[in-house]
Amino acid sequence: MELNEKTLASELAFDGVLLKLYRDQVELSDGGTSIREVVHHPGGAAVVALDGAGNVYLERQFRYPYRKVVVEIPAGKLEPGEEPARAIRRELKEEIGAEAARWDALGHVMPSVGYTDEMLYLFLARGLTFGERSLDQDEFLEPFKLPFAQALDMAADGRINDAKTVAALFRADRLMRKEREDGNG
Repeated sequence: MELNEKTLASELAFDGVLLKLYRDQVELSDGGTSIREVVHHPGGAAVVALDGAGNVYLERQFRYPYRKVVVEIPAGKLEPGEEPARAIRRELKEEIGAEAARWDALGHVMPSVGYTDEMLYLFLARGLTFGERSLDQDEFLEPFKLPFAQALDMAADGRINDAKTVAALFRADRLMRKEREDGNG
């Protein structure tokens, strides 16, 4: 079965500071047509940051679309042309004041495939050293740490609902379990 759709026309409906909204006309696999509204996002990177005692660094941040404080891992958007690994090193330093000796890529996630092309690249950082934080002028967040197992339980039972955080915690857990099984962790 052919599932691809062909773009027939594309119109920039909104050009914002962060996001661009396109209204596209597409040809469906059966020959019919439809409209797709797509939010273009520059992408981002996020990190599970673990200290030597097995704690993960999280943050509380007010998220306007949900009108509430959300618990999540450090993350940030990619600057134009910026590689995800560089972006997340910058964000980790800015948000919790940390640098890491060891980095592992955890792949990427597509947080909302129905209307945005956003890609979030996930990382695991270990061997943390701490210095000063340097938040962006309009950024307000509260970092805190929890035992990794407790954060994983919170992701499993719904106390943490942020999609990138849930995915990254489970992927980090899987990688660390594999390392222990292979004798590398």
